Amino acid sequence: NFAAGMGSWTTPGLMAAFSLALSAYGAPLARKTNSHSPVMRIRGMKLRKFSKGRPQISIARLHPAQTTARGEHTPVRAGADGGFNDDFGGGHGMNGSEKAGVEEESSGSAASLSKSDDDGIPVEEYGPKWWRNLPWGQWVSFYDVETVVWALGLSTLIRLVIAEPRYIPSLSMYPTFDIGDRLIAEKVTYRFQRDPFRGDVIIFEPSEGVVKKSYFNPFADNVFIKRIVAVAGDTVEVKNGKLRINDIERDEPYIKDGKIKSYELGKVTVPNGYVFVMGDNRDNSYDSHVWGPLPVKNILGRASWKYWPPRSFGEVKRAEGLE
Repeated sequence: NFAAGMGSWTTPGLMAAFSLALSAYGAPLARKTNSHSPVMRIRGMKLRKFSKGRPQISIARLHPAQTTARGEHTPVRAGADGGFNDDFGGGHGMNGSEKAGVEEESSGSAASLSKSDDDGIPVEEYGPKWWRNLPWGQWVSFYDVETVVWALGLSTLIRLVIAEPRYIPSLSMYPTFDIGDRLIAEKVTYRFQRDPFRGDVIIFEPSEGVVKKSYFNPFADNVFIKRIVAVAGDTVEVKNGKLRINDIERDEPYIKDGKIKSYELGKVTVPNGYVFVMGDNRDNSYDSHVWGPLPVKNILGRASWKYWPPRSFGEVKRAEGLE
């Protein structure tokens, strides 16, 4: 019965995790580095030659002393004698005069650098001054936090206004949806284009009292997925195993077993502002035949696309037999 909630947060969660990883190990998306600074917070994997012919992976760091006249950076690694070796060279170091020459050449740019932390990263890279003055400002980067906040904010906005992913944890919509299927529910159609139609598959919050509230699980997400079989003004009836809308028996090849075996339903008229919803697995669905019509305001979106499993990838079509 539930189009479970944890699946709806999978995409924002992955985006936030990706952004955090990118911030920690690469150039953050929101990083604002000083153009004059020859030191940037970049950690990259470099492939360099090994003396025995086997490739070796090493971590390369940019150093202020290795800055060309055009402002480009040359990756270097610390040598055993305290000098700096070319990352792709044969391991030769710099003698005293060479070191002095490089230091003199780069003194102008190096003088513009502020104090660095133990990792060789300028303190400005942790964020603006007001951020660095906070208790956590010296060990949490402002730009890392900014990246994660933007990722979560944009993902939540898309989820609330445009579309959201859902997964199916029950058999109430079988055979249209099986356990573990994943779908996209879009929220634009009902908001800007048209009212709900018969045959639409929708996700919604059930009416008050249909599901017990969980006070112990703050992440409980009681969202159902069903098919609209009748709209305001229609009459609904289940007789002889068949669904009758406005006294017309409907052909429903998409429901399990092709007929309803476990119950019959007397004629019900759908009031204004409501729809009548049922699961495609009619004999095993907790739907309007039990708790009555659903308020239209409770509808969250229309199931529009199934993306998992791959063999079922495609559009979720509206049932034509109910038109």
